[in-house]
Amino acid sequence: MMKYRHNKLLLLVTSIALVLFSGSLFALDLTRKLTNADCRVIKEISSDTNVVAKFSDALLWKVSKEGRQPSYVFGTIHVSDPMITNLPEPVETALKNSDIFVMEALPTPEEALSLAQMMFYADGTTLKDYLDDDLFNRTAKVLSNFQLPIEAVSVMRPWAAFLLMNYPADNTMPLDLVLFEIAMSQGARTIGLETLSEQGAVFSEMALDDQFRLLLDTVCNYDLVMQDIEEMKRLYLEKDLNGLLNAGIQHIYADEQVYKELNKRLLTDRNKIMADRMQAVLQEGGAFIAIGALHLPGDKGVIARLSQQGYKITAIY
Repeated sequence: MMKYRHNKLLLLVTSIALVLFSGSLFALDLTRKLTNADCRVIKEISSDTNVVAKFSDALLWKVSKEGRQPSYVFGTIHVSDPMITNLPEPVETALKNSDIFVMEALPTPEEALSLAQMMFYADGTTLKDYLDDDLFNRTAKVLSNFQLPIEAVSVMRPWAAFLLMNYPADNTMPLDLVLFEIAMSQGARTIGLETLSEQGAVFSEMALDDQFRLLLDTVCNYDLVMQDIEEMKRLYLEKDLNGLLNAGIQHIYADEQVYKELNKRLLTDRNKIMADRMQAVLQEGGAFIAIGALHLPGDKGVIARLSQQGYKITAIY
């Protein structure tokens, strides 16, 4: 049971960058309990935007500089579908030939415990303080797919409940952990670019009404969440990072300020942090760096930042 819970905690923070929903035009009134009447329907919209982001046509990139052993940056998606976790030959080769394995955050028990303490209320507060019975039961029903008892759901913070709901409800190992286990088995040194606590803080530091807007959008549109996950998997398998980028802005609330700010914190700000923190291993060379695929493309993506820092960038797969 502890191993299962540990893996579920890890699922909460891998691929934050794949959030698909948008916030509200108004703040929720938390002086009363929220009800199904506070739900809104998320609808897809057509877009005339056809801008192709730089570095959006590959998942595996060779990063090199004269006089140093090359390293590789690989874009992941945080799911456990065998079509994705069965590694393509170029990815498997690059991983097995690397002495250092780098991922967004190392899955240590200490980090998982720290994240768990962030995820759950410990002061007597419960979700039922904010949700009426119908909406709470609706939330608990979705989370029961993740083997969470109602007692655990009742003390989850809204951002944590939202985040868990945005993953497929299965018990198998996501791609990031598959890569991690392979690296460990071959004796590679392992490094995390962030901590789980840092990743959780992206959400825990949000205003409470924004956290509940996220939760309600997900609970009230859960079928769409599952459809979007399948679409993202398809785009990933096609190595269509541009499609993945656009998937997040094809909903009617995508221009709301709360989600523009969240997108900045989830992607743009973390792209800079990751590119800065991977400098030491890139200088050492021989590293395989696995980060969420949406951190790779675009002018402000990790690959563009590395190119601007003088590294030669080569698409491999």
